Amino acid sequence: MAAKSGNLVDILTNDFLCCQICLGEFQEPKALPCLHTYCLKCLTQFIQETSQTKCVDPGTVFQCAVCREDTRVPEGGVRAFKTNHTITSLFDAVLANKKQTDTTSSQSLRNKETFVNQPICERHQEKILFYCTNCNEAICIICNGTTHKHHQSTDLSEAANRQKSKMRDQLKRLEINLKSKEQTANKFHKHSETINTTKVELLKKIDQTASDLQKKIASHAQQLKQEVTTRCHQQSKTLEAELSNFDMQIGVLKSMKQFAEKILQHGQDAEVVMLQKNVTTKLAELEKQESDITVLQKVCSTKITVHISEINPTFGKVEETSQSTPRPRHPFISLSSAAPTLINSFKVQSSENGALFSITADPESITADPETGHLTVAEFNTNNVKTYNVNGELQQPVISCNQPQDVLYLDNGNLLVSVSGDGEVWEVSPDQRIVRKHKVKGCRGIAVTSDGNRVITSTERGNQRVVIMTPGGDIIREIKHDVNNQMYFNHPLYVTVTANDNIVVSDYWKNCVFIFSVDGQLLHKYSGSGEGQLSYPRGVCVDGQGQIIVADYGNDRIQLLSPEGQFIRHLITKDQCLCEPMAVALTPDGHLVVTQRDNTVKIFAF
Repeated sequence: MAAKSGNLVDILTNDFLCCQICLGEFQEPKALPCLHTYCLKCLTQFIQETSQTKCVDPGTVFQCAVCREDTRVPEGGVRAFKTNHTITSLFDAVLANKKQTDTTSSQSLRNKETFVNQPICERHQEKILFYCTNCNEAICIICNGTTHKHHQSTDLSEAANRQKSKMRDQLKRLEINLKSKEQTANKFHKHSETINTTKVELLKKIDQTASDLQKKIASHAQQLKQEVTTRCHQQSKTLEAELSNFDMQIGVLKSMKQFAEKILQHGQDAEVVMLQKNVTTKLAELEKQESDITVLQKVCSTKITVHISEINPTFGKVEETSQSTPRPRHPFISLSSAAPTLINSFKVQSSENGALFSITADPESITADPETGHLTVAEFNTNNVKTYNVNGELQQPVISCNQPQDVLYLDNGNLLVSVSGDGEVWEVSPDQRIVRKHKVKGCRGIAVTSDGNRVITSTERGNQRVVIMTPGGDIIREIKHDVNNQMYFNHPLYVTVTANDNIVVSDYWKNCVFIFSVDGQLLHKYSGSGEGQLSYPRGVCVDGQGQIIVADYGNDRIQLLSPEGQFIRHLITKDQCLCEPMAVALTPDGHLVVTQRDNTVKIFAF
């Protein structure tokens, strides 16, 4: 035990009793609004060195050394920051523990007598024993009888228990938020790896393309050279033949010229008369041949050229394409303890034979378009899926189908529709094209996991179940029996999926809500008791903190459950004029939308 206690002392000293600036034990610990604590001297020096004004005057803005949150020096200077009495008490407890040599369970750091060291009122130097609810301040007995005399105060331990309960709830929300942040950080790391992989692949592709182009250019250059060589060789042959013919003609003409000159010089009249006819005939034959110009044009007019087309050295370009980042499936909303405010309501309407009248449309489901904020309603009795703006104005077009039960928008902008009358789940594009259909007999509620798989409830008689299938329609698993082969469900109507892919199902006839893991393991089951008793639960949705919102149809109210399926409180009741709530959904801006049996759509703000 002594060893364990000693280790705990070291852990407490290192993790909680060391200033993050000087790394030594706290001296006059001062807590900032962000809850990080530093020595008074260290904090003063840090503000002086890091603030833009290089001073510690009241109003000076600086950033916390740990979380970088902007903080303003209060009136009264750095010393006016609140003293962290928790650190002081813990420090005293650790010092007391260090002086003990042989530790027993009563002497360990877990013992309240060791740890509990009541903080002292800075004004009266008395132990703090009370809590003023008017000022939200811990006070001593003198404060309670003087400055807080007319305020409402409670025992400090009672106030602390209430605050601990709130802090536990906040801690759960922090854990959910932390898990979400860690999951997002993991996605960042994966994306970083994807960037590096993409870089290697693209550089390799560029090198390969450049190499291929170089080979093609070299091959084409060789073809051009070969063709030039062949054509030049052919022209040279033709030219040589014509030149040989001309050489022969030149020789004949020279011979005739010499012969004619000799006859003119030495021939007798009879010889001149006799030979003149032969010379004339020969000249006539030569003149009948192609003229020199014609032959010259024929042979020399053909010129070999190589037309080199402009080579574009840029065979590609680098682009960044924006990939649509899915909006959060579950908006973070502040579900304060105060009653929500009804900010708008409208009636779902239907027309027949040109007459506009209100009917029991049975608005079984509602979902908000993440882009426009418009509300899409599945009207079971009118066989229509209609979209309204938040003022209740009908938007066109209308989707007609046989008894639509549930609707849900996908990240790609398409709309999932559970067409219970045909036992089909449709995926409809924004231009009203049915992209795909999948048969699920008895289909009711629909939801989507983080990886895009569809989660569908089925009330098929004797085969009530939850079906998980891929976007292509391949069934991954079905949830319907427990370990004892007993049916989970009687009439599973609605379903939603939490941020960590837990599956929440409301069972109308069993008056309960089931929570399953994505692999089908039952995690929690809630029926409620007393003020939290469920009666014919219908629509379900979850917020960004993992809290479950349930339309408690039979009790005319909306219940809020914890991620573990425990009752937290009533969000909306009949006191807020709620009557027979059927479906619930959250809008992108964090408002809660509820449909009622009387065709009313109500929008609440928190």
